[in-house]
Amino acid sequence: MFASQALAAPVGLNTRDQNPMFQAYYLPSIDLNFHQGWQVSHSVYLTNAFQSIQHGNETLIIDAENYRYDFSIGYQQNKWRLSATLPLIFNEGGRFDNAIEDWHSFFGLPQGGRTSRRHNQLDINYTKNGQTFFNQTEATNDIGDIAISLSYTLANTDKNLSAISFAIDLPTGSKENISGNESVDVALWLTQAYKISPLNRLYGLFGVSLPGQGGQLESLQTSTIWVSQIGLEHQLYTDWSAILQFDAHTAFIEDSQLRPLGNSLQVQIGLRVKKITENHDVDLFLSEDILVGSAPDITIGFRLYRNY
Repeated sequence: MFASQALAAPVGLNTRDQNPMFQAYYLPSIDLNFHQGWQVSHSVYLTNAFQSIQHGNETLIIDAENYRYDFSIGYQQNKWRLSATLPLIFNEGGRFDNAIEDWHSFFGLPQGGRTSRRHNQLDINYTKNGQTFFNQTEATNDIGDIAISLSYTLANTDKNLSAISFAIDLPTGSKENISGNESVDVALWLTQAYKISPLNRLYGLFGVSLPGQGGQLESLQTSTIWVSQIGLEHQLYTDWSAILQFDAHTAFIEDSQLRPLGNSLQVQIGLRVKKITENHDVDLFLSEDILVGSAPDITIGFRLYRNY
């Protein structure tokens, strides 16, 4: 049955806004997994972003390609689940600028100034009132902030799955390499999934992240970020499911008129394949910004996971 299979694998797409300016800050994400025992996952995200905006006293350029690898391990004992995630974050000029331009041209999407700049360069710069608050032009690679979360199962039935979670994000990353904010972030969130028919499961998340004061944007960052996700998983075949998910969060930066620094809304389109090998399941997904300019142009994600 679909329900029993869903219990053996995570619900929803465990992803987030991959804006390279905000990789240093923790955002909760959907991850319902009620397997008793150990769970291990490997996630890889490729993000290409280009945004060039000037509005009033603010100027922003984001021209970057970001790669992120997350290694996660978790253990469930009865209703409690403890997990940890170690990220590796790479920022560089990239290799896919031509491909992204061709993609936009083929579908008639706006280039947003891409064609006027030199390809495959890294340039992230934000100024306000003539003062530079964020500047990164050199490629970086570094360990990000290690996150540890604790979840408590509220419901685990054939139709209704839910948990409440708390996370702490440790200052293991680097402000200079934009892989961490060198302070402690905490987050609290509620996740819920409900089987609405034999082949369909609706799920969602609502939570809050409280970033520590740190990073290149320390003097401008907001103290509270609200996060929500909602999605639908539809079983196509016995071991294949299609996923449509919407992700949103409030602004990281106070009093900014620039959309990439404000509220964000994205869509994730994914495919889950169970038992791609005897012991492994996999998620594949593509992320696009719905509120245009509020998130990177495109993120491609891959997640391989296993229960023990």
